[in-house]
Amino acid sequence: MKTTYIVSGFMRTGTSMMMQALSEGGLEPAYNPVRDKMNKDFGDDYYQPNPGGFYELTRQDYRQPGFPRQFEGKLIKCLFGGLPRIAVGDYKVVFMMRDPEEIRQSYESFFNKSAPPILSQYDQIMKDSIDMLKNRKDTEVIVFEYRKVVEDPLEHFRILKRNEWDIDVNKAAASVNPELCRYRLEELTVGI
Repeated sequence: MKTTYIVSGFMRTGTSMMMQALSEGGLEPAYNPVRDKMNKDFGDDYYQPNPGGFYELTRQDYRQPGFPRQFEGKLIKCLFGGLPRIAVGDYKVVFMMRDPEEIRQSYESFFNKSAPPILSQYDQIMKDSIDMLKNRKDTEVIVFEYRKVVEDPLEHFRILKRNEWDIDVNKAAASVNPELCRYRLEELTVGI
């Protein structure tokens, strides 16, 4: 059984950035480029939500029996809501975290609507998701803060490499573009 690499977290937490970096670092991503249509649907001349792509599977992929066995040995994105459905396998997961106010404002700018109410329970839901992963015998999980990855990508990819992620840390780190880390808390009016 080959290791399947998973990037997880809540939406707007740098999961696509991490997918792109790990792909540049040598892991083979599995995703459906049709999801990149969201840049056209929700972006404009001034704002592209994910200019490098979303690296997402389709909803049907996540619903397949035995998911994600069909992607064994590859790199996939599976946001927190899909984690309870993951079949027994061999997994390495990097779980992305971010300040919920940054998430809220990024989400609302992206979709032009209010963030989902579930965001008010972000800390507890993420803790429960991480604990669930840590309790699995077939899964190793590493938790990263999105902002810290952007500030020091090389160190974070070195951490993954030390934990047997088969990546070129320099190539992965070089793909991180700090300018795409928008909605930084220190630049936001909180509670708008």
